[in-house]
Amino acid sequence: MRTLFTILLLTSSFTSFSQAVSAKIDSVRKLVETTFNEKNSKALYALTNEGFQKQVSETQIVQVSSMLYTQFGKWKTSEFQKTTDGVALYKAIFDKGSQNFFIGLDKNDKISTLLFQPYKSDVPKKDYQVASNNPMKTPLDLRIDSLVRPYIQMQHTAGICVAFIKDGKTITYSYGEVKKDEKQLPDADKTFFEIGSISKTFTGILLADEVVKGKMSLDDPINKYLPDSIGKMAYKGVQITLKTLSNHTSGFPRLPMNLYKLGDDLNNPYKNYDIDRMYSYLKTFKPYREVGVNYEYSNFAVGLLGTILAQQNQLTYEELLLQKICKPLKLENTKISLYATDKNNFAQGYNEKGKATSAWDLNMLAGAGGIRSTTNDMAKYVEANMTKAPKQLQEAIDLSQKVTFESGQNTVGLGWHITKRKRNTIYQHSGGTGGFRTFVGFDKERQIGVVVLSNSAEEVAMIGIGLLK
Repeated sequence: MRTLFTILLLTSSFTSFSQAVSAKIDSVRKLVETTFNEKNSKALYALTNEGFQKQVSETQIVQVSSMLYTQFGKWKTSEFQKTTDGVALYKAIFDKGSQNFFIGLDKNDKISTLLFQPYKSDVPKKDYQVASNNPMKTPLDLRIDSLVRPYIQMQHTAGICVAFIKDGKTITYSYGEVKKDEKQLPDADKTFFEIGSISKTFTGILLADEVVKGKMSLDDPINKYLPDSIGKMAYKGVQITLKTLSNHTSGFPRLPMNLYKLGDDLNNPYKNYDIDRMYSYLKTFKPYREVGVNYEYSNFAVGLLGTILAQQNQLTYEELLLQKICKPLKLENTKISLYATDKNNFAQGYNEKGKATSAWDLNMLAGAGGIRSTTNDMAKYVEANMTKAPKQLQEAIDLSQKVTFESGQNTVGLGWHITKRKRNTIYQHSGGTGGFRTFVGFDKERQIGVVVLSNSAEEVAMIGIGLLK
């Protein structure tokens, strides 16, 4: 879990191509610097939007600001790096060091995303060359190494496996270790990784499958599939629908307020989130923003969608996943529950400091991030989405890739984030759990697909994007 020293709220994974930084974001960034240097946390908090404030208290902002000021001193200046999904990244330069600073705004120019992270150039490097099976012979080999080597040489990273799919052929590369100090490269066929939020694309296809078979409609109100004891999920008369759960416009926050209870294991934060907690939260939740209008990334919303789909079919989410997607696509190593033999091949995850972490069990929120898979299975998944899938899934996959929401830099299908360019369109999603970071993406026009799976909590999306470019 993230400490107070790192705040990340109400944004999607950073997985789109860079855009020019907006003058509005930069002007608000200057206000953040000013309020920080004046130690005016109250004014800083006033710059944030309602959704942010529902997740982070003013006290927490005071604590984080104080910690940063104590360690780094005055905020001198900022150097713009790039924008991703409407979130701008700066190098924040302080008297005594630097930080990566992410900032994003809502349509009212209020802060919706605020994040400080250690500046990457300050991250210690390994003093040895990390092992790899990259033959370093072809231009692709060299390009892969140029993107992966800086990542894997960071002192806190462990292992990474990359698949490059082009015209029906898949090439894989492995670097590092499945478990530190054991000198075993990740195996593209056998090594399991937590894929995190890439699971949301599977849930989008499962929803699309119900729609094409006439069992559900994207515009069905979610109350149709919830107990009568749960009040009407609507804001100003507009009801939350299945579609808005999938495309992050439902108005639900990123996480439910009752995710944790006293005694829960914070290293496995979703484990105890059962159906009783989910329904208890829904009974007390009062929608507070427009439905279908604003993009607000929500693990809860997609987790709820996965639960609805499973109950509609009288199956568990995993049973539905295996039956509807994994079996037709022959994804034999894509699942949630691992057998004893699977566990022997499950990569050890490592947090931002390089410390071993617990695996995550997402319980009723599995549809948002509970799937485990291997590199070659994910390559098959990407290829099915990029080219041609079995007949029983083709319509559902096609529907999952149709735009259901578009506003500014946020374009979403059912689960998939979509980047439209002049000559091509990119479909992609990244994922992250306590000890894993992942990315999948593909370009149908050029018939290029990419899978990046790592067992470290260090972002890998830029590796995948670099290959797609």
